[in-house]
Amino acid sequence: MRLLGMLLALGAIGWVLYNASGNGESDTIIPESYQQSLDKAQGVEEMVKDAAEQRLDSLEDN
Repeated sequence: MRLLGMLLALGAIGWVLYNASGNGESDTIIPESYQQSLDKAQGVEEMVKDAAEQRLDSLEDN
């Protein structure tokens, strides 16, 4: 009987933790707002890289 009670308690705790974590809806551990910031930073990085390549190309042409 004690074992059954312990298993039910562990199941309830697991269910509460699962629901608190968002029911598995999230694909990543990174919060959405942080992910948006990372995406913006990657866009800026690509722009800087492209600008540097264009500048190098223009210097090589001269």
